[in-house]
Amino acid sequence: MTKEQSQVHKWTADETVAKIQHASKNIKEYSYLMKNTVKTIRESGAIPELADAIREASFALRDTVNEINQTTKEIHKKGVVAETANAIDSTIISVEDSVNTVKEIAVDAGKVLPHSKKAVRDGIQKARHLKLKVGVV
Repeated sequence: MTKEQSQVHKWTADETVAKIQHASKNIKEYSYLMKNTVKTIRESGAIPELADAIREASFALRDTVNEINQTTKEIHKKGVVAETANAIDSTIISVEDSVNTVKEIAVDAGKVLPHSKKAVRDGIQKARHLKLKVGVV
């Protein structure tokens, strides 16, 4: 016989009856409390109020998703993304053209004014650095 089995068998009949009666009393008390709690919640209107709040939240979510869907379709239809990408591409081309023009100016200035060649070269380096910072390769 294990230790647990020997402890179970140590209860007398009277002790067993007392434990069962105690458990029954607890079941009755908790059943009464549960019944009263449910009744109070029902009478308070909390459950319908919660259901209404959930319904309203679901309507708001549905409307928000519909607005987002409609907006993304309009953006796609108008070609906003493509136009923006084209504008960025054109800007990059203009920046590259400007950098090449500055290089030509620097070469020309270096031929005419040898002392200012270094200053123009430094300006080109700054322009290259700025170009890299902006993300133009």
